[in-house]
Amino acid sequence: MARHYSLQDNPRRCTFVIHLLPETVVVHRYHGSDKAIDLSDLLRKDIVLTTYATIATDFCRGQAILSHVAWYRLVLDEGNYISPSSLLRYMLIFVAHYIRNPSRKQYRAIQSIPAHIRWCLTGTPIQNSLEDLGALVKFLRVPVLEDLVVFRRSISTPILTNTNGRFANMSTLLQAICLRRTKALLNQPEPITMTTLLQLSPKEHIQYHDYAEGCRHAIDLAVSGHSIQKANQHVIQAILGMRLFCNDGEKALINRKHARGLPIEPEEALSFLQTSSDAKCINCDCDIVAMYQRDDQSSGTLIVCQHLLCGVCLVEFETDLDENLEDGRSRCPICGLRADIHSFLVNPSSAENDSDKIKVTEYPTKLLSLLDNVRNQSIRDKWQVSFSTNCIIFSFWKTTLDITASLFDKYSISCFRIHGTLSASKRSRILTDFEESSTTRVLLITLGTGAVGSNKLKAANIIHIVEPQWNPSVENQAIGRVIRLGQERAVTIIRYIMKDTIEEAVQSRQLRKLQLARGGFGLSKEVQGSDRVSAIMSQESTTRDARYNVRYK
Repeated sequence: MARHYSLQDNPRRCTFVIHLLPETVVVHRYHGSDKAIDLSDLLRKDIVLTTYATIATDFCRGQAILSHVAWYRLVLDEGNYISPSSLLRYMLIFVAHYIRNPSRKQYRAIQSIPAHIRWCLTGTPIQNSLEDLGALVKFLRVPVLEDLVVFRRSISTPILTNTNGRFANMSTLLQAICLRRTKALLNQPEPITMTTLLQLSPKEHIQYHDYAEGCRHAIDLAVSGHSIQKANQHVIQAILGMRLFCNDGEKALINRKHARGLPIEPEEALSFLQTSSDAKCINCDCDIVAMYQRDDQSSGTLIVCQHLLCGVCLVEFETDLDENLEDGRSRCPICGLRADIHSFLVNPSSAENDSDKIKVTEYPTKLLSLLDNVRNQSIRDKWQVSFSTNCIIFSFWKTTLDITASLFDKYSISCFRIHGTLSASKRSRILTDFEESSTTRVLLITLGTGAVGSNKLKAANIIHIVEPQWNPSVENQAIGRVIRLGQERAVTIIRYIMKDTIEEAVQSRQLRKLQLARGGFGLSKEVQGSDRVSAIMSQESTTRDARYNVRYK
């Protein structure tokens, strides 16, 4: 069993129970064909692994067999699949992404399962609002506060008043129900966080404001026509377009919309859906953070009727399509739309070598600044005797990485690239090459892929984050793949922000979420967290950032 805990392999959670009695633990994977099990056989299992999607589907169909067992321990884990060799006994484990909304099917399904002990394992108890924490408290059945009305009155309302001591109640709650395991336990050098503030060039400034004015005009027309839904769609498109422009320049102004209104590029479509709070599986309600990575529940696939399906529910959807097949046409089991069976799935538009097709005559300011930083570091490396640096460049959008790869190629900078349209096996090979290469020291990777990547990302010690995200946990999870157990070097994080653009609004919202998440642990703006919040808000170029990692009991 020792090999599972080697620093050279992926670290695994371990328990003394597994070490002492590995032969006595009976594990069952309740998913797919393995769901065909009767209650008497299920009762003989010590551990059951399943997903939120499976439970939600059974719940909606009235087939919730797991609800008929009084479990000793129910564990919600937001991580990836956990091997049976790393689990406690006598528990039901859900291995997927987090629950946030009590009104969702998957939340109601999980709540219906009886258990003597309930655990939540999470690094992000608050992602978007205090309602996230309220949902977890309700799941844990914390006396009194499990009532969301009481939770809002006692926890949410004081914090929103913006007065001194507003985090006191939340701090008391978290101290009572949390066991924290922070990165301080790793005894690593604290990362250096830098923010590069950039100005649009005169030409970019004109293009940006012309685009914004055009969007404003379209929104006014929609409002005057009493089409609020259309106006909201224009607002979301405008936000996405302005964010893309900050990265891609005039390339972002090309109208690349699908016939049904969503952008063609998978990551752009996901950004559109995230902005409208629709980035969730239509079937099981799980949050979608990436696109077109099959067998990953957090990755989505778009179907022709604009439904978004997670990797687990997609398999079930395709089975339903086959069952409804007639004369080469089938019917969507969700909305009833009939179409050719081969046209239901909206395939990603980009091939693996799209950067070969990128023709840019004038590169955007932000990417030129990124190029300068990478080249300067390469020059410094030539004078280093003891070690050289490896850098990872994160962006949410593959199009940005395509343009970056084209720019780097122009200046003879070799790099590896990973994005969601690559197969899992190919991504793994590229990560291995990046870890072992002595010549190619740059990796371009989409945030959705990097947030669920392997430990091989710790080969890097410089992280470039090309654009701010609405949800800071997306960045933190990706960064956490580099700053983790086995990382032996100090890590530098460089963020890029375009001044006087939509990116400052995104960053401002991001910082408010960070302040909210830290407040209950004594890391609010007025305490230790003031370093990053005050520094960035006052537009200083460099600040230190104390990272955190929370785990719930």
